[in-house]
Amino acid sequence: MTSDCRDVILWTGQTALEMPAVDSRGAPGHLGPRLAGVIDAYQTDPLSSFHGQRFHVRQNHAGMLRRIRDQHGATPIALITGRTLIEWHAGWKGDDKVAMAHSMIGQLRTVFSFGFTHLADPHCERISQILHRLKFPMAGARTERITADQADAVRTWAHIVGWHSIALAQALQFELMLRQKDVIGEWVPLSEPGDSDEVWDDQKWLRGLRWSEIDDDLILRHVTSKKQKPVEVDLKLSPMVMEELAFLDEIPDGDEPVIINEATGMPWTASEYRRKWRIVARYARVPDNVFNMDSRSGGISEAFEAGVTPERIQKSATHSDLRTTGRYNRGDQLRAASEVQLGRASQRRQLDHDTRDARWHQAQSADVQVQGGKRRTGGAA
Repeated sequence: MTSDCRDVILWTGQTALEMPAVDSRGAPGHLGPRLAGVIDAYQTDPLSSFHGQRFHVRQNHAGMLRRIRDQHGATPIALITGRTLIEWHAGWKGDDKVAMAHSMIGQLRTVFSFGFTHLADPHCERISQILHRLKFPMAGARTERITADQADAVRTWAHIVGWHSIALAQALQFELMLRQKDVIGEWVPLSEPGDSDEVWDDQKWLRGLRWSEIDDDLILRHVTSKKQKPVEVDLKLSPMVMEELAFLDEIPDGDEPVIINEATGMPWTASEYRRKWRIVARYARVPDNVFNMDSRSGGISEAFEAGVTPERIQKSATHSDLRTTGRYNRGDQLRAASEVQLGRASQRRQLDHDTRDARWHQAQSADVQVQGGKRRTGGAA
């Protein structure tokens, strides 16, 4: 009776390099560990970087790893060559899946790097070196953006159908060049790191805007979700945001989330927000290839067109490639953001009252289904 136990990668609890965690020893002809074993070790090893990823990133990566495991997990890593990787990539790419294929290769780079650095496996080292030399095509950068007119139209239609929170969220995303997650937040399992007083069943809400981050002078101070960089911006210089705040009976002074789903009285889930936003965007005649996430690129593009210096835009948008001097100019965030906002507003096409009235009349006379829901104004729902 034969045993295939050597195909299993076990966590030994030892971190010393003298004892490799992958046992690739065996009788002559034995092919050693398989790809599935390395993938499993990457996802279960307590020292793996996999556990340090945010919940939704981890879920996305787990889905890709599951697909790789299902398709190629039985392949012994000793038999994986450059040709093998090129063939796998071609299968994932198909006719037009360039971005997906590149992401799958990215997961393999991470898995084999882990196998080399954490499991001391020589085949993982060999494959990592091959992947370092191989170049795979990347999808072209997105060129779509949301314009100021489109953002304004989305806000108008959001009010018409009763989703006022979407109008405020759209204004914040476009004017402040914030990512969607920084505005509406995200729901994650209770077991994830981070404290929150917003709990729904077995999930909690994190990272979105709260009213407590806006002071009496309407200065917003927020820490971004992606890179934990501080944002400081004067809302009084953001016309769309000020128009939306004027709809409120009062600006809440508590710690509650800024963007609340009218139907639930709780922060939006990302999927439901995107679904409802698309409904509104179609009423506003925003093309389907323009997404809500393009609000950020729209704001940045508008700033460039207004002649704002790239350094100011980088600082205001909290991009990762800031100049070293920018890191030390601690008090410059608000001035940079103000310069960007003033520049954008100065060249934006202003809608006069007649144009706004005509847009509202067109929206109200159109065949739309008005959605129920009450604007949340101050206090707890």
